[in-house]
Amino acid sequence: MKSLLEGKHITICVTGGIAAYKAAALASFLKKKKAEVHIILTKNAARFVSAITFKSLTGNPVITKMFDSSSFIPHISIAQLSDLILVAPATANVIAKAANGIADDMVSTTLLSSTAPKIIVPAMNTAMYENPITQHNLKKLINFGFDVMEPDSGEMACGTSGKGRFPEINRIYGKIIQTLSAKQVTPLSNKKILITAGGTIEDIDPVRYISNRSSGQTAFAFAEAFIATGAKVHIIAGHVSERALDNFTSKFGTNDITMIRSAADMKKAVDENFEECDMLFMCAAVADYKPNYSNHKIKKADGSLSLELSRTEDILQNIKNDSNKIIVGFAAETDNIEEYALKKLEKKNLDFVIANKVCGNESAIGGECSSLILFAKDKKEQIIFPYLPKTENAFKVVEKIGELIKD
Repeated sequence: MKSLLEGKHITICVTGGIAAYKAAALASFLKKKKAEVHIILTKNAARFVSAITFKSLTGNPVITKMFDSSSFIPHISIAQLSDLILVAPATANVIAKAANGIADDMVSTTLLSSTAPKIIVPAMNTAMYENPITQHNLKKLINFGFDVMEPDSGEMACGTSGKGRFPEINRIYGKIIQTLSAKQVTPLSNKKILITAGGTIEDIDPVRYISNRSSGQTAFAFAEAFIATGAKVHIIAGHVSERALDNFTSKFGTNDITMIRSAADMKKAVDENFEECDMLFMCAAVADYKPNYSNHKIKKADGSLSLELSRTEDILQNIKNDSNKIIVGFAAETDNIEEYALKKLEKKNLDFVIANKVCGNESAIGGECSSLILFAKDKKEQIIFPYLPKTENAFKVVEKIGELIKD
């Protein structure tokens, strides 16, 4: 599986702010994601970080002036080569230039001459960022089709505290993925995907509950894969790993996540959002049984304790699919994986079912890796995805589903 950024030419325009050193970390990060990273360094930016640093990190020559007699890319060609241009950090000065069409250095000329998508990453003193002139210029750039990131808040290099800090790299990466995916056409472009994630919690009494070991990692990996294909994702998340949740939200934010607790809560959230989606991706490990709830804490006593459990309502079984939406189910099994997956595919009238193993050395639940088997309705063959990191397999499965629904 190719990296999302493999082969993409990303140009980072580094301008003269103290956050220029963070651009070096960003360049290194994108290089590790297999992007071809090019750097345009302004004269003032070079006062903070040298060209040789960026050349060492990217493996590419660094552009520092408008006219270069070397055999490297001419100053206009970099605009044509770029799949995406980042201005990171973007000072108030370069923002003003870009907003008003000034082209008096390599950065401003490239921004004016390139038709590639552009992301502005402001980083500056809070007073400068909040100045009405800067805000006016940022709004102009948005109207001109630029993506403008909101800076983080916190302590500044100048000793003040407020909005204006360079965003975390993961958040910039998420913006890059969203920006690039919006420019491509795939079978899943602009499709609305409703994904359920994690386990559910079924309360026993005010202090105890039963649940399962699902971390939600698989669901978040699929959510990122769908976003990368241009789809619009809404997640209904139950009991998930904080690490998995933080890793996703650091890239894409929390606006499209609904947090729930129990199987009943998840059913209600699915019912409320189902009509708006094009595909339901039922990845959550929803509890099959729930205990009869006690309003008072069950006191410890001698001997054993028995809990009476009753069935929860089966979400997939009770979905009314009157609009020919695509429904994908999951079968997490310890044995007879193919048999149980095919039964689920037929019994619940699914378009696809994805099966994985939840025991042994290659158990998917709670781990970083999984092996998956994709079964499609009306197709006899099974498509096997070997034991790999969940992120890799998620992208492969999403690509395959895109191919199948296109056919």
